[in-house]
Amino acid sequence: MSKDKNSYKRIPLFAKKQQGTVLITVVLIAAFIIILVVEATKTVTYQKLLSTNLINRDQAYSYLMGMEELAKIWLKKAFEETKAETVNLSQPWAQDDINFPLDGGGMMATIKDMQSCFNLNSITQPGGQNQGGGNTKGGGNTKGGGTAPVPSPTGFAQETPGQKVLEELIEKVDDKTQITGKALATAVRDWIDEDMEPAGPDGAEDSYYQGLEIPYRTANNSIAHISELRAIKDFNQVIYELIKPHVCVLPEKEVNKLNVNTIQPDSAVLIWAMLDSPDISLSDVTQALGNRPEEGWEKIEDFMAEFKSAPDAASGLFDVTSQFFEMSAKAEIGKTRVHMKTLFKKDADNNFKVVSRYFGRE
Repeated sequence: MSKDKNSYKRIPLFAKKQQGTVLITVVLIAAFIIILVVEATKTVTYQKLLSTNLINRDQAYSYLMGMEELAKIWLKKAFEETKAETVNLSQPWAQDDINFPLDGGGMMATIKDMQSCFNLNSITQPGGQNQGGGNTKGGGNTKGGGTAPVPSPTGFAQETPGQKVLEELIEKVDDKTQITGKALATAVRDWIDEDMEPAGPDGAEDSYYQGLEIPYRTANNSIAHISELRAIKDFNQVIYELIKPHVCVLPEKEVNKLNVNTIQPDSAVLIWAMLDSPDISLSDVTQALGNRPEEGWEKIEDFMAEFKSAPDAASGLFDVTSQFFEMSAKAEIGKTRVHMKTLFKKDADNNFKVVSRYFGRE
């Protein structure tokens, strides 16, 4: 029997199917390996970037701590060289920003007088003999210093000088709000004071905040950061942004005098609110700041003389010197940025002590 000479070259159908399966398997394995390589490369790149950022962050932190020590030395030297009785914007600490170049980046710092704004924590300080506070701590056994609040005819505690200042400030920067400055100032006082009794009909203690959808309690202590205002009754973002440039928080409630030598013209509305006189306009305050001597006023009486009808009681809310200063610093290394704010307190010997430190932008 003769055989077809091409019979040995024929490939069975099942063999062809196996070849197709093998090809698909090889392609799938190759695709899987490629995916593994890509993912492994991404992971390595991510880990490398993360490590670099962590190293840069720690390095930037170290630089900022060094800047903090340098600022203390610089402030001490600046005040010792000037030997001035006042604190004013002509002194070296208030000059241009401090800039330092770094390998792969740089560092910048500015210093601000923290008594050129209204200290929210002073809102609980009573008036009377110690009105204006200064550096004198109130007597008595009342928590938070000062004397016991005197009830008003309505049965609530009388308004404090700080409460009236905040009330006027809110009314002057936002005259279109449906929420009164009096109500907001009362809520701030209740947030800070240590009692559980509302300071007015618009006050808010624990009973109000615990009735919210997400309940919490009042601080019953000093405000730690200005952003804490957003947790207080009726303080919306609009009002917060309007008063933010004019207010600050200091750890000492007794410090409630505004340094008229360092306040910027942009915050003239704060002085206007503190004077609280119908005979004084915002333009009068702006003009007075424009007449400020280069080295500032030597005495409060010189500042008050700028106004024809300034109330005598208002002079107790102003000063020409300061104790608290804030350094705002930023270190940038590569693509990593670290922001830090340090609050210093100056003593009688021009030594500066770190009171608080805050990382992050406001």
